[in-house]
Amino acid sequence: MPPSRSLRLFVVVFGLFSLTGLLGCESEDRPSSYVARVGDHYLTQEKLDRMLRGMGPVPDSTKAREQVIQQWVDETLLYREAQRRNLSQAPEVKRLLNERRRNTLVSALTNRIYEDIEEEPSEEEIRTYFERHQERLALREPYVRVRHLATTSEDSAQAVRRELVAAREATVDSIWSRLSQRYAKTPGRAQELSDRFLPEGRLFAQLPYVRDELAVLREGEVAPVIEDNNQYHVLQLVRRISEDADPKLQWMEGEIRRRLQIRHRKQMYAREVQRLRNRAKANNLIEAP
Repeated sequence: MPPSRSLRLFVVVFGLFSLTGLLGCESEDRPSSYVARVGDHYLTQEKLDRMLRGMGPVPDSTKAREQVIQQWVDETLLYREAQRRNLSQAPEVKRLLNERRRNTLVSALTNRIYEDIEEEPSEEEIRTYFERHQERLALREPYVRVRHLATTSEDSAQAVRRELVAAREATVDSIWSRLSQRYAKTPGRAQELSDRFLPEGRLFAQLPYVRDELAVLREGEVAPVIEDNNQYHVLQLVRRISEDADPKLQWMEGEIRRRLQIRHRKQMYAREVQRLRNRAKANNLIEAP
């Protein structure tokens, strides 16, 4: 194969691994157990779980698991072939690998800055932000509060739905807490979702049948059990706020929290960069306009 074609092949392989994050998901040391193997590269259950979690709210379906394993096998085969052809020594490939390493290290440091310093916005900060920016917090789409859980058992989903339909308003929150803890695949997420108002358009992007059902529900209604992506879903619309409503702190708290976290991160990033800049200037390490 001519060098130019070899280089193009490696760039394609490199791009695939960059996009999917699978390049680092093999091990040359034989683990005690593994899900898949290609030569001396092993995909462990721990690494597979980590890859699946990155897919979103429905990462552990049988179909998704099979697709990720097959993709890992295909890309590991390509990676091994690129190594066999010694493509890592091509000048352009070396440049790309060096850039990737640099970008990865910068991203790792940035994330470490956030992890080491970041604090959750206080209730006072959230309230102050709302009071100062209320006129700019107009709803751009309906906000909803829902109760939703997913389970692999249709019988469990039907049992949850029956209890929700029969529940009285005064006791439904405590009933939901018990149901989500017992039946939900992710109890914490199910409880957190039921406590917040969120933009309707941001919910269930990867669950089209659930999203479509939400669009036609009226307040208080419980949808029929929905089968979507090899799971059974229970969905109740608690309340829907139209986009022309005046914003209230209760509805906007999640959005304000997100904005404040972004602001805090930008401030932390700027402070750390300035600290490094000052130190470098003091050591005469910077020459720039």
